[in-house]
This record gives sequence, C-alpha cells and structure tokens, in this order.
Amino acid sequence: MGGKQMECRIRKRRMKDAADLAAVINNKDIQDNLRDGLPYPYTEKDAGEFISAMLAAGENQIYAFAITVGDKVIGSIGVYRQDNNHARTAEMGYYIAKGYWPVCLLALVLFF
Repeated sequence: MGGKQMECRIRKRRMKDAADLAAVINNKDIQDNLRDGLPYPYTEKDAGEFISAMLAAGENQIYAFAITVGDKVIGSIGVYRQDNNHARTAEMGYYIAKGYWPVCLLALVLFF
C-alpha cells in the first residue's frame, strides 16, 4: 500500500467475493472484534454461506455491502434489522482488512 493512493468503494456483495472475504475475516485481530459465533479458522465455504444468506435476505431486513479496493474485497459494512420487540432497531457493523484501516475508515465516514 505504501505511498499509493487507494480508492475504497462500497458495492453489493457477489458470490465470487468469498475467497477475499474469508482472508479478511480469518485474521484473528479482525475476528476478535466481530460478533460471537464465527468459526475460526474462517473458510471460503463459511464466507460463501454468509454471502448466500445476505443475498437471499429480504431487502428491507439487511443492507450489507462489500468494501473494495479495485475488485478486491477488503471489508464489509451492513445494517441488520432486528426482530420481535426490537423490530424498530437495527444493528450496524463493519470490518476492514488491517492494512487498509487508515485510508478506508475515512471512506466509511463519508459514505454515511
């Protein structure tokens, strides 16, 4: 990454993102800051199942996007509506591959 300028983008997920997504989440420093219940090591199969679930979810339930540099997925951001007595609330989460933190965190701030 050095002195190169990077352009972070946010786009819809694709099934072909599974390998990149698995590489990001399989980093213990990233995974230790995510919600409980994720397998470790996190495999490409795990990532594929997650992406499938996100793509199949109702459009008004989950708003989940890939964070990319070029065509490489370096993270994720999403808003997830809650159920039952929390139906008027949502949980927001994001993660970014460690080497991209300084540059892409600003992109997320500007997105919202």
